Amino acid sequence: MKRIIAAAVIAAIMAGSLLGCGAGQDQKPEAQNEAAQEQAESSQEQTEAAQEETTQAQPTVGQEETTQAQEAESGGVRPIYKLQGHSRMEEQDLTLIASGSYDTVTLTEEAVIDYPHLNKAIEAENDVIAEKYEKTFAEIKEAAENAIAEQREDTEEFPVGNMEGKIVPVRCDRSVLSFYEVTSLYYPGAAHGSVGYSGYNYKPENGEQITLAEVFTDPAALKPVVAKYLRAQADGSPVDGAEDMLQYYFDEGNMDALTWVIDQDGVTFLFAPSDIAPYAMGTLESKIFFDREPSLFTGNYGSSKEGYVKPLNPYTEMTVDLDGDGSDEKLSVTGTYEEGNEIYEYSGIQVSVGDQVCTAEQYCFSMQPSFVHTEDGRNYVYVVTGTDNDYPELTVFAIKDNVPSLVGKMDGTGFASAFHPEYVDGEYSLEQSFSERYPLIDPSKFALGTRMQLMSTYSGRRFYKAGEDGMPAPLTDLYEIDADITLTTLVPVKAEVVDLSKEEATGEEKEIPAGTKLNFWRTNGTDTVDMRTDDMEVGEAFRFKVETSDGQTVNGIKLDEAFDGTVFGG
Repeated sequence: MKRIIAAAVIAAIMAGSLLGCGAGQDQKPEAQNEAAQEQAESSQEQTEAAQEETTQAQPTVGQEETTQAQEAESGGVRPIYKLQGHSRMEEQDLTLIASGSYDTVTLTEEAVIDYPHLNKAIEAENDVIAEKYEKTFAEIKEAAENAIAEQREDTEEFPVGNMEGKIVPVRCDRSVLSFYEVTSLYYPGAAHGSVGYSGYNYKPENGEQITLAEVFTDPAALKPVVAKYLRAQADGSPVDGAEDMLQYYFDEGNMDALTWVIDQDGVTFLFAPSDIAPYAMGTLESKIFFDREPSLFTGNYGSSKEGYVKPLNPYTEMTVDLDGDGSDEKLSVTGTYEEGNEIYEYSGIQVSVGDQVCTAEQYCFSMQPSFVHTEDGRNYVYVVTGTDNDYPELTVFAIKDNVPSLVGKMDGTGFASAFHPEYVDGEYSLEQSFSERYPLIDPSKFALGTRMQLMSTYSGRRFYKAGEDGMPAPLTDLYEIDADITLTTLVPVKAEVVDLSKEEATGEEKEIPAGTKLNFWRTNGTDTVDMRTDDMEVGEAFRFKVETSDGQTVNGIKLDEAFDGTVFGG
């Protein structure tokens, strides 16, 4: 079961609160507050309702492995998903007093078809998540308004209230869909913010949530094992007196409040700051590996035989058996600096496996590394970096025989994302607008976004697989364009007709009259752009041939003379 917010933390706050290659207080968590309890109950009710509508029979424990093996051999898609980001903002007298954002999960179209029951369960959970955050934001807004009303004129700049909910992928294959949610809150006037965790572990075939009893033979006897592996998430250091800290969960009958997830090689329990240890210790986690403690597990769930992608934190070591010899290696990704540069400006990316190091020159402000393990056993590190104007670049490292090496780079390419603005009565609505991003989950199919400059500046998205050398190999020829840009023809322009039903160019040429509004749709990234007329349901689609040898022209007409509304950025 998931725990929505670390109840003790919330209570305390409300009370006062990435060359060459070769004083917090020691307190025990209390029972969840009424809001968290209502949310958990609502979540359970909606999940149960989704389960009741499931027509596929629930496999018994004895049948579970057979069912999962059949799923793995079926050749169907994995339950790949994208994350939708929702934002909130509140101002008072043109001053920001509260801001917030949270994620929900949306299966891809293919996954919805293959996993209808899972889709229904996730949609129900999304409703619970949205309700939770809307309520929380209202509370933060009220706290901010009260703080403003009480502050004196000589009070320093007003501290903005903040709410953030972030989904972190853990495992996504045909037997387990697992991710967790990190909730960060700050109420104006509090000494510090709070962090809470919620775990989600689904059976893809029927959408039901996996229980601890289905994973462990005796969940109630896990206390000494969880204590044995309890570590500080920041540096992996062990925790003294861990068994006593777990009393609330295991001795006082609150195991349902545990937050846990299933990854490729074990189960991890997550404990928010102040849950079981002083706030200053930060997040604690305890990972129980399938192969280290086999007697603890039922056998229903185990190590994944499929490829996977695991997000990495820069400067934090990851332990993983890279060579399959049964012992773990230490993998880390860090940044290098030129002497005298500011701390936030990286000059290179360094990948280390034990004492083996590979450094690639890379000027950037930020980095987001991921560990990529293919189904046939190859290992890579993908690092997405950002520079000025958030310009992305993907750098790929291979790890063979525990030695990292630079494979290559993809300029202008990073995580696929898009923003979808919505309007209500002609006015922009922050509440209805949302962003989309595709996390790296499956090495055999993942989305990347590439900065494009054909007829405007925008991001083009397409799917890839990890190629034989580790570099992303495209699965499609065309990129889908994510852009809220509409062009209007200033003069008649000829273009090739695209059959919408087949999504193929017909070879037929047609003259598009002046005044026609066109929306970006697809591009090959080099010299063609497909656009659709304003009516996306019954309208037409056209392919424009773009010459780029001397500026950009279409049919010999300069771009700015042919179209109104082009947008180019840095």
